[in-house]
Amino acid sequence: MDSIVAANLAAERSDRVVAAVLIGPVYPSDSAVPIFEKRIQQVEREGMQPMADTVPYAAPAKGASPMARAFIRELLLGQDAAGYCSNCRVIINAKPPAYSKISVPILIVAGEEDNSAPLAGCQQMFDEMGTSEKKLEVMKGVGHWQCVEAFEQVEKLILSFYHEIQ
Repeated sequence: MDSIVAANLAAERSDRVVAAVLIGPVYPSDSAVPIFEKRIQQVEREGMQPMADTVPYAAPAKGASPMARAFIRELLLGQDAAGYCSNCRVIINAKPPAYSKISVPILIVAGEEDNSAPLAGCQQMFDEMGTSEKKLEVMKGVGHWQCVEAFEQVEKLILSFYHEIQ
């Protein structure tokens, strides 16, 4: 969800945004609606436990470490159920930002094995972006939790992008 907000700010407020890094960005579409509606129903009924029991095994890459999966599980268990449902509703109702209006430098960091924000959606937003200073980095062997699965690689990509746009 944060990448939808960041892309929207980059498109609408280039007077305030000088560059943006979108990590595992979801391209808003109607195909995500049933998935998130089901999550809302389940979390409202049972709390965060079902998400903690499934997401750490479905969202990261198949080769993610047990430590990464345990950390994702703890992050989910620590979330407020109402807040999680609220975020799901935002994603359900999100419309694609005006990517063509983006004129600031953009880095998209995508996971090769990301099923939550598939590479096709990342490529679509990349293609729609108006800026000539854009970069799409695909992390091999990484799923949707890029900063947990491969934090050092994410750090290097962001620092490299920063130095390129200076």
